[in-house]
Amino acid sequence: MLSKGGDGLRGDGCVYELSSPHPAILNPEKLRPGDYVKLRLWFPDENTYSVIELAEVQWVKNEWINIELLLVSPRDQARIRQFAVSAGNHLPASGRTGERIMIRA
Repeated sequence: MLSKGGDGLRGDGCVYELSSPHPAILNPEKLRPGDYVKLRLWFPDENTYSVIELAEVQWVKNEWINIELLLVSPRDQARIRQFAVSAGNHLPASGRTGERIMIRA
């Protein structure tokens, strides 16, 4: 679930290992900078989510993961942009947003 912080977007979530035959919750400390992930972002007071097709792990510290969004559909980018702007944040206009999200997993 996304929330607005003074230093950008934040969220609470889970990390799932989907490359195995039996998906399981993964300890976030198993992620490494440079790992690529796919995200589902839920917005407050909404029943649907946005899909981030490609994001890169920047760093992991304890339960916090800093992720850079790399590939976002125009529709989902607009939803993220609208949510971020309502908090006073600014996002670039390109398809590669460069926006980062802090996730507590």
